[in-house]
Amino acid sequence: MKKHSIEKLMVITVFSLFMALNLITPAVAIVKTSTVNSYVTPIKHICVDKKFDKPLVKNVNSRLHVEIRNINTYAKEVNKPVLPVYRKTYILPRGSKILDIKCKHSQIHRIKLSEKIDIYKGGKWIKTGEDVFPLEEDTPVYPKNWFNYKVGGMIKEGKRVTILTLELYPIRYNSKEESIEYVNEIKIDFIYKEGRTKNIVSNYDLLIVCPSRFISYAQKLAKHKNSLNIKTKILSLKEIYSDYTGYDNAEKIKEAIREEIEEDGIKYVLLIGSIDKLPTRETWIIQKWRDRYWNATILSDLYYADIYDANGSFCSWDSNGNGKYGERFYGVNGVNDTVDLYPDVYVGRLACKNVFEFKTIVDKIINYEKKAKNGNWFKRLLVIGGDTFPGWGVVEGEFATEETIQILSDFTPTKLWASSGNLNALNIQKEFNKGYGFVHYSGHGFEYGFATHPIGSDEWIGNYYTPYAAALLNGYKLPVMFFDACLTAKLDFNSSDLRGYGIPIPFDITFPCFAWFLVKKPMGGAIATIGATRVAFTHVSSTGVHAGASRLALDFFSSYHNTTMLGEMFAEAQISYLKNVGRDYYTLEEFILLGDPSLKVGGY
Repeated sequence: MKKHSIEKLMVITVFSLFMALNLITPAVAIVKTSTVNSYVTPIKHICVDKKFDKPLVKNVNSRLHVEIRNINTYAKEVNKPVLPVYRKTYILPRGSKILDIKCKHSQIHRIKLSEKIDIYKGGKWIKTGEDVFPLEEDTPVYPKNWFNYKVGGMIKEGKRVTILTLELYPIRYNSKEESIEYVNEIKIDFIYKEGRTKNIVSNYDLLIVCPSRFISYAQKLAKHKNSLNIKTKILSLKEIYSDYTGYDNAEKIKEAIREEIEEDGIKYVLLIGSIDKLPTRETWIIQKWRDRYWNATILSDLYYADIYDANGSFCSWDSNGNGKYGERFYGVNGVNDTVDLYPDVYVGRLACKNVFEFKTIVDKIINYEKKAKNGNWFKRLLVIGGDTFPGWGVVEGEFATEETIQILSDFTPTKLWASSGNLNALNIQKEFNKGYGFVHYSGHGFEYGFATHPIGSDEWIGNYYTPYAAALLNGYKLPVMFFDACLTAKLDFNSSDLRGYGIPIPFDITFPCFAWFLVKKPMGGAIATIGATRVAFTHVSSTGVHAGASRLALDFFSSYHNTTMLGEMFAEAQISYLKNVGRDYYTLEEFILLGDPSLKVGGY
């Protein structure tokens, strides 16, 4: 909140008349209005009538797999049955509120099962190969209800909206009776009040937030962006810290972003500065892990993108006000903070420690946007992967990157794979120097590089480190890289991390993490990277890429077909992940964009 600002409060009492349940097809909405003091409050309905075929029960690897014809999506909650789910998404005006939900279903049928049903065990930590969450006893009936829904506030095509995701479960599992119950029809009536949207004048598109010492090169970048009709505004941290209130400096920055959205209509936010200059948000995961407690903190710039909750109110990420942000408790008693997770603005960071680094990147951005479109190198795709978890029945890195090849089918692919025998540092260096539009690495990562495994072996191959990247000479042929791996974007990388790897460094010093080093590197490297600030997990099987780092990577590359603006691509990936995987706080919070969110991928 800005200091000395005057809050104007208007209280409107609305008497809502609910209609009797009259379910119709999904394409039709029923509207009623209530008028108070000349203001019309629309009361609307979303009515869904969905019919389902009888389930098919198949024996797959001594587990029963349940299917329904024409439904290809499944509920995947850790240690719960894998069951078909019908999902549909609705976009509502920002601040719309669900008032009531009514559900009817057809007669319940039951099928006795002869064996155990397929259980979703979740992903594995890429660093250790252990299960992400401890397995606990099944609940007697899953799911509890025939439907579920999720709401969030987000940005879509530059506009703030409320997203409603409906999930219908035509099958439920009873573990005590070893049976499933199913229905052939579910009818839902969502009764909601539309949010009151105010017209926001789009005075600016891009907000640059930076320390005062970076202002001169921020102005150079702003001049370039303005020439591309991306109206740009600069705010110094000194201005923000003096003009806004908040629990800490990070919250002051978030309050400034909110005001710039509401007053100037900004869509993109470029954060300039390493985390000692421009703070990130540290969030908390508290979990009971195999009879011991396991606590983790995550560095997350999604905090700056998630401005509003589903109702259009400020989303602080500290709803219980205890000064610990984004608290999530797994297998432990505790009060979870309310975190919306949906981005409301497109955010990226250039983690510059000094003016020289910022000058280098401004030069890279300007040249990329001017020259990339005319370069044949851009339509090339480099994929790198091996057997991330040997012995688990699928070559995860190759499986995931093959999916990327199919997604970006108009790009010419080059494969550096374990199965091809060409995955080594020399070939990686040679290919990087050729120039690529996109790079997808899938495997193990660490603060200063990456490596993976040959098929069926615990040996290491494809070891590629920061010192190798220092010798890159790909000039302005700069790729956007996604590191589907652990730790490559650990912004707080320091000598204690290296001591943890057995490297004896007797003094304390910070280092640039691998993903950031590639962006800041002069005369080559990358134009932008996406990586994890902490240990990541993934879930890849022979049936697909289901969750974690690999799933988010595929969602990112898929978004290229809808937009070529980098920040929008990343936000679309986050939104798609939320829709299809769910509220995976760990993955969504830890993956960050190190680059300019207003960058036009492929140039102008």
